[in-house]
Amino acid sequence: MLPLTQTLKNKPTQILSQWIGWAFFRDLASGLSLTLSYMFSKTVTEQYPDKEKWVPFPRYRGHHFLNTNEEGDTNCVACELCAKICPCDCIDVVPFEDLKGNRRPKVFDIDLGRCLYCGLCEDACPANAIKLGQHYEYSCENSEELTVGRDVLMGMPRKSELGGAVFDASLSTIDGVHVKEVENGQGRDWWQDIRRN
Repeated sequence: MLPLTQTLKNKPTQILSQWIGWAFFRDLASGLSLTLSYMFSKTVTEQYPDKEKWVPFPRYRGHHFLNTNEEGDTNCVACELCAKICPCDCIDVVPFEDLKGNRRPKVFDIDLGRCLYCGLCEDACPANAIKLGQHYEYSCENSEELTVGRDVLMGMPRKSELGGAVFDASLSTIDGVHVKEVENGQGRDWWQDIRRN
């Protein structure tokens, strides 16, 4: 049997170890209860691409596009700053001078397979010609198709004004996914469907 003084010395460490054990058990129980509550709650599934499509926010950086002026020409002056600042060297620009004496790109190719979508090209552009838009639905079967030229970039969708919502959509095997026309211009806010504690 231990003397009374040694028993009193061991008492605070025993109490402390009991409280630490209870605290860890309480944390474990609260974590498991949160997991179980999500396991048995209603799931949030977007019906993409058959019925719904998420339209990105205006700050989203997707597929590149080239801005054009009123005459339909590109704003690009082929200064090649975008190609020089690109960290992955995926932009090729070959300049030429058109009949009006304006400097334009003869070749403007972007290899989307190598692109980081960092947005440095649009920051460096002095003519506000190249931007990263809202388009995120592009895939191919070989890497050569990921290199897009000037004409494709001029026809790509621009930035979205009504971004961040889920809109009704339809899927066509020929034309891809199309957002249906919305009367009030507002979609469903997907963030409201997510259960938060």
